[in-house]
Amino acid sequence: MRFYIRVPATSANLGPGFDALGAALSLYNNFEIDFPGSGRISGCEERYANRDNLFIKALAAASTELGLAEPAIDLRINASIPPARGLGSSAAMNVGGAAAALVLARGASAAAGFSSEDRSFILKTSALLEGHPDNAASAVYGGFCASISVPEGKNGGFGIFTSSSPIDPTWRFHAMIPPFELSTAVARAALPDTLSRSDAVFNLGRAALVALAFEKRDLALLGAACADRIHQPYRKLLIPGWKEVSEATAAAGAKAVWLSGAGPTILAVTSDQDAPAFAQALAPVLASRPEGPWALETLTADPFGVTLYR
Repeated sequence: MRFYIRVPATSANLGPGFDALGAALSLYNNFEIDFPGSGRISGCEERYANRDNLFIKALAAASTELGLAEPAIDLRINASIPPARGLGSSAAMNVGGAAAALVLARGASAAAGFSSEDRSFILKTSALLEGHPDNAASAVYGGFCASISVPEGKNGGFGIFTSSSPIDPTWRFHAMIPPFELSTAVARAALPDTLSRSDAVFNLGRAALVALAFEKRDLALLGAACADRIHQPYRKLLIPGWKEVSEATAAAGAKAVWLSGAGPTILAVTSDQDAPAFAQALAPVLASRPEGPWALETLTADPFGVTLYR
């Protein structure tokens, strides 16, 4: 049995929506799964070709949840999402592994793709592994997602409520990716333990407006609402080039700018008609950075989320 799973990149937080908001983007990790297999993992760096691979861990966790033994597979990874750059690479691996477990559990009946119930299972499993649902939700459902975790039962369980909406297909998401990694653990360690009331109120109102901006397809509202006081002021200190690149995006006509996930990628949004001029203006800035040239990926929104192919 051979099948393929595709999972999109995601940008989380979207400025003020810390651990709650996310958007799926047209950059993908593709997985080829053969069952039965011998446990061979290929297509990735050697450091990931072992039992610590996040896809394999998610496959094992989801199989246990389904009451099954972990299946022996061969896995080939074709990954376009760069690791530790704030574009949901770990969520893509976790979602892919959980989705593969479901396909193997369902057998031939999985050929029709993932049902709403299937996606709910994939999200809950992958969010548990991630520790928060923002990237996982968008990777599962596509589009824009707002998500929360709520306690469930008396054994420390939790449930996830998520709501998704399509993203304007004329919006362009420009991911400016630096030549260095920033682990989520390091980025989280930079955050303060407490917040002032004024900072909490600042983010609450803006997070609500970010959600409405996506729903109403209002790019001007998105730009006004995507400021943040919870994580970006602290994480930007870990990113050489933050000030210069973010200022250059504004000068080049970006309608909205935020730190993607935990960083270090900076993400800017324009209309499709403004995208070529924006990319042209940013190219020399990114190429001449003293820490090394930054990559620029101009992306659209992904409307599908995790997808199964035969």
